[in-house]
Amino acid sequence: MVIRMGAPLRKIMLLFVLVAFVLPMASSAWGDERRPLIAVVVDDFGYSIEEAEKISKLSIPLTWAIIPYQKHSRDTAEMCRKKGVPFILHLPMEAIVEGNSRQSLVRVGMSDESIRLAVRNALWSLPGVAGLNNHRGSRATGNRSVMESVLREVAAEGLFFVDSRTSGGSVAYLMAVEMGVPATMNRIFLDHEAREDFMWSQFEKARAIALKRGGAVVICHVRAETIRFLSGLYEKASGDVEFVTVPEYLEQKSIGGWEE
Repeated sequence: MVIRMGAPLRKIMLLFVLVAFVLPMASSAWGDERRPLIAVVVDDFGYSIEEAEKISKLSIPLTWAIIPYQKHSRDTAEMCRKKGVPFILHLPMEAIVEGNSRQSLVRVGMSDESIRLAVRNALWSLPGVAGLNNHRGSRATGNRSVMESVLREVAAEGLFFVDSRTSGGSVAYLMAVEMGVPATMNRIFLDHEAREDFMWSQFEKARAIALKRGGAVVICHVRAETIRFLSGLYEKASGDVEFVTVPEYLEQKSIGGWEE
């Protein structure tokens, strides 16, 4: 027996199929609205292998920034490779106030060739490095000539750049964008003060930025107090944000998620 449906009944049945089957499938395929991303960079690896071991046991996704030519720089890079942790070169660059420090590998006044060679050698000292961020560098990152040389070498190696933003006068991130180098920039330093309440207040600022813009990169350091803070951060703060590494952050950003 064939049941003939009039036009109104056919419309009702079509609506039923749409609501019951098509929309749920589309919702599953599209997924829920993506949570904002936070990428945590930990600076100043290379001095202590014991502290590196402690941080390697944390659950939170991290990107390690290793200062070159230190006692445990290569050991730390090897640990990252074995554990699958992305790491970047934490390149010492000239600050406005240098004091008695002469450890900056990149300084204003150096030739293009000298800067590129310094950057290249530092990158090659850490096999497997994924990118570069600046250590100090408030003077160097404000100089377009210096940053052009640094970024040309980053581009030649096929790496990414993170502007640590140690100075509001930094031109590094914008120049990286102009030159087509995959790049992002630090929004918040988490641990200027070694107090848990201060670090939480800094993280809340970063979370607010991420919720507004779609993502944020933050920087902290290899310190005992920071390690304790990071050990609880992942469980306590992952409800409305997603923690990712910098390579994962840039991959999502390159898909067109948001503007810096």
